[in-house]
Amino acid sequence: MESKKIIRQQQQKKIQEWWHSSNSQIASLYQQLFAAPYFQKAQSIAVSLSMTNELPTQPIIQTALQLGKQVYLPKTGANRKMEFFDLSAQQQFQKTAFGVWEPDAIGPLGSKGADLTIVPALAVALDTKQRLGFGAGYYDHYLATHPTTSVVLAIPPVAMPQAAWPVAKWDYSLDYIITGE
Repeated sequence: MESKKIIRQQQQKKIQEWWHSSNSQIASLYQQLFAAPYFQKAQSIAVSLSMTNELPTQPIIQTALQLGKQVYLPKTGANRKMEFFDLSAQQQFQKTAFGVWEPDAIGPLGSKGADLTIVPALAVALDTKQRLGFGAGYYDHYLATHPTTSVVLAIPPVAMPQAAWPVAKWDYSLDYIITGE
């Protein structure tokens, strides 16, 4: 079994190649998310601002706002802590060293967690709902300490039948995976 670092590098390359060759399944991912009961019932949605080679989150944010849902964006801190802040309260965003745009710390969601959290991933295991993140552990820590429903929208190179990476005891399983199929 390959290390997480090697799998991350391989996945980033596969994802980049997929974006350059095809993205025909994206609309299906969004449609499945918007039709899911957990999305329809959620009053608050936690979602990041997508980066290059990630599934664009702007359609999710726009749809959630049009439906009257509150949208929260993550801001990372020390010791793998991550908090979400109300999008409508933001005035400025800063780009982190990782290239992620984060909000000002205005309008915190707090410890209750959003009703639904859209989680980014480099890979997800369809059999166990384990995810391979970007390596900092922010989402694993957040999901383990906040009551929320978690979902990944997995483009084809992200979805794997089983984990090809070592799963640690602190790796948090997802509630749902949407694959577009």
